[in-house]
Amino acid sequence: MAENEFTVRIGRRTLVHKKKFEKWLDKQYEEEREHALKLIAYIKDRDGTVDFLPIEGVKKHYDNPLDVAKDSLAHEEAVSASIRSLVKLAREEGDLETEIFLQWYVTEQIEEEVNARDNITGFEKAQEGAALLYMFDNHLGDR
Repeated sequence: MAENEFTVRIGRRTLVHKKKFEKWLDKQYEEEREHALKLIAYIKDRDGTVDFLPIEGVKKHYDNPLDVAKDSLAHEEAVSASIRSLVKLAREEGDLETEIFLQWYVTEQIEEEVNARDNITGFEKAQEGAALLYMFDNHLGDR
């Protein structure tokens, strides 16, 4: 592998830097999976049905970790917008239980967007030198 190449793991698929950022993304994947399972359980508890639709256009290869961080932020912002829409719908329909349940996700998305922005900032600063990239990569491993 060339010195400037890296890998990113999402789930069990290797996409693009093996080091600590990969570990960070693996932990992020597990956390997101737990969030999805919590939502699925809630829907089932309310006698709802869960349908999984295909996800179109998932990017699988990146040239650098900054691009991954930027796409992660865009994804988190889209998730936040979806959750806000669900909260509004629950409120309009008078579904207090679902509105209260979703409040945890609203709060969680604030943290997710902050983490994504922090990663962008870190990788932008790390472009100034290999030592900075190494230091930021190690920082991500402390998660």
